[in-house]
Amino acid sequence: MPMNRFRDRVLCAATLAALCAPAALAADKPATPEGAQELSDLFARFLPTAATSLVTVNPEGSNYLISFDLSALNSLLQAAGAAVAYDPATLLYRAAEQADGKWRVTMDSLPKIVTRSEAATSTVDIANFNQTLLIDPAIAWFVSGSASADRGLIKSQEKGSEATIDFGQFRADLSSDAIGGAISPKAKEEIADIAVKISGPGEGTTPVNVSGRVGKANIHVEVEGLKSRKAFELWDLLAGHGARGDLAAHEAELKGLLKELAAPGFSFGEGLEAQKAVVESKIGAVAASDVKYQIGAANAGPQSSVNLAVSLEGLSLPAGLTPPAATELTPSKVDLAATLKGVDFAAAANEAIANMNLQRNDPPISEADSAKVMAALLSPGPLRVELAPSHVRAPAIDADFEGIVRYAPGKPSGAMTIRMRDFDKTMAAVKALGPDISGKALPGLAMAKGLAKSEPDGSLSWLVELGEDRSIKVNGLPLGKAPD
Repeated sequence: MPMNRFRDRVLCAATLAALCAPAALAADKPATPEGAQELSDLFARFLPTAATSLVTVNPEGSNYLISFDLSALNSLLQAAGAAVAYDPATLLYRAAEQADGKWRVTMDSLPKIVTRSEAATSTVDIANFNQTLLIDPAIAWFVSGSASADRGLIKSQEKGSEATIDFGQFRADLSSDAIGGAISPKAKEEIADIAVKISGPGEGTTPVNVSGRVGKANIHVEVEGLKSRKAFELWDLLAGHGARGDLAAHEAELKGLLKELAAPGFSFGEGLEAQKAVVESKIGAVAASDVKYQIGAANAGPQSSVNLAVSLEGLSLPAGLTPPAATELTPSKVDLAATLKGVDFAAAANEAIANMNLQRNDPPISEADSAKVMAALLSPGPLRVELAPSHVRAPAIDADFEGIVRYAPGKPSGAMTIRMRDFDKTMAAVKALGPDISGKALPGLAMAKGLAKSEPDGSLSWLVELGEDRSIKVNGLPLGKAPD
């Protein structure tokens, strides 16, 4: 593919994606009618025939003005059988080719976007929105970027129910690093004054009325090993041969691209940190001074994994939800982290690609072949969850735990190490709950204390082991009798 065609296709892809990034200050080349026509032809190639009126391109100085008429999507949606329509709204981008070969794409406002159906209406309204994206054809992706807004509203209304999200100032920054034939994009966002409200009829005569507030949220997203050139080649192939019968003639090319994209080396991670979070409902308010979560997945062949971490600090529960004496046992801080292993994403993808058949009218992957895909996914087995060092804190609880649980078919097994400090304080708090609860709980706690191992720092620890025969040991001592 000639470099200038590839460059323009990258521009089209990035513009459609509406990503955001800061511009370099290299000089811009003048926009020409011929260049505008090339871009128009390019968008027509990438868009379905029914939506060719969606985009218009006109030269203005050093910029190409690219207009997206969202209402032009309505004919495409109707043809697809979707009973949804956009109100008239136009997205306007300015694109300029710089002297250094990079492309700068900017947007200085975002119109109100409204979609309607017989059952629902949704609205996106963002004030004083600005974004800039700098695209480098050498990596077929953006190299840097930013976006900002003063405030925003997202609203959905359906059958007497309404959900709204209001937020204040917004800021996003993007960057990408090129390593070999792949790229590693990163995004950081900061959103202030987030308010969420959900209301509706609910079940029976009880209406739903839930609201939440977050003082500030920071979000970061990182991707590694993205083969952006191959991703655009795949889009090019699908755009040019959208019908299944047409695409079937290019099945070998399609499979080749999919295999390259499915090769080990890709990973994704997302994290969020929210401050001063409160959720209010009919049971009262649940609040936390700091909330964090991280989720990620890595395609690393037999070492593929999915990980999740959640942290809550300054946690408070609604008054009256627990007995007054339970305050000492109510967690104020929780940290949990776990990783799923025993899977092979690349093997599953390659199995699916190998068995995909577009020549027949049946589903591309048969039911029997789907079973092969699942077997390939679980081939490193056994499936296991590894719990990283995690913590629970309350006035009368100070506990750490970590371990692993394996899920071999019919033979679950694992081991968990638990460590607690000030265990006597925990027992005293349980005793304060009254005879009904303490009478049932204290004998078990006393047995646990008797089985515990004393650590040099005065804490107590337990190694709990579950065997494949369903036997249980605590610090090496059998607990009960394994079932026959």
